[in-house]
Amino acid sequence: MKKLPLGKVPKDVLLNFVLKDVHCYEDVLLPPAFGEDGAVVKSKDNLIIAASDPITGASEDAGWLSVHVNANDIAVHAAYPKWYLVTLLFPPNTVREDIANVMKGIKKGLEEVRASLIGGHTEITDKVKDVVIIGAMIGEPMIPGKFITSGGAKPRDDIILTKGAGIEGTLILAVDFEKELVKKVDKSIIENAKKLRNKISVLPEIKTIIQSFDIEYIHAMHDVTEGGLLGGVHEMAYASQLGFEIYEEKIPILKETKEICKVLNLDPLKLISSGSLLIATDPTISANIVKMLKQEGINAAIIGHFIEENPGVGYLIKRNGSKEIISEPPIDELWRFLSMRSI
Repeated sequence: MKKLPLGKVPKDVLLNFVLKDVHCYEDVLLPPAFGEDGAVVKSKDNLIIAASDPITGASEDAGWLSVHVNANDIAVHAAYPKWYLVTLLFPPNTVREDIANVMKGIKKGLEEVRASLIGGHTEITDKVKDVVIIGAMIGEPMIPGKFITSGGAKPRDDIILTKGAGIEGTLILAVDFEKELVKKVDKSIIENAKKLRNKISVLPEIKTIIQSFDIEYIHAMHDVTEGGLLGGVHEMAYASQLGFEIYEEKIPILKETKEICKVLNLDPLKLISSGSLLIATDPTISANIVKMLKQEGINAAIIGHFIEENPGVGYLIKRNGSKEIISEPPIDELWRFLSMRSI
């Protein structure tokens, strides 16, 4: 039998073995689905937003990152992260300081997103060789009774990307492989890349958008994680049952990301990118959203649009005019890089 690659489970496995025949009761308004970041359930008085994500590919700042990636999955539904649960699995030979460092990061992240730790589980086990952090965040809508999904995009909607491609991956590489990178790129590039921790949260741009525009014109939002920008747009399109066209020349990529990806031979468009937000909007307000975000100090750009043809399949239109078909989420470049180093 062929072994599955590292990273997210392939789409066909997820659809046929994980999500197939999953039953939800009527209080579940948004059930688990490929491309969706979280779930929405109805309580007696309001809606509850829930999401869960692990951290397995980062060493430093892992606890802090676990909070933010889960908070982002809540925020993309136009909701505030409020309550956090976490399971911590530590390998043999763990010392007290290891646990303290992870918890220090978790507490810092919770302080930044204004959420509370309400429970979880902590264990040392020989079933893992590195720290595994499995977080679950619960939140409430920013506008009572209203929420946004990843699968709500409409034909001809513009696709907006905030900040740039490969944000989280650039940060992880700069922190965990600094000694290697400093031999190949200017130290200022590495130091600036480390500062990207300040861009990991998508809460600032989402709060700006929800407070400034009619939510009815914001059709879908999606946090760019594993598989990078190309994976994120594909997931969004599949969830919306639409195709897409995005333009390479319009995609913002930070200088730090370009330099680090160049020396490590990585594609920034396939690099994990928590902190980057994809937004599907009515074309009549897209330019105003970009303008408003830039006024708030958040870079953003319209990088393409959704189309009715070929649901779940899209095109990356290269600078030379050629088209690359995107029919599956790519293996994330960070996982590919780490797996090559372990050979």
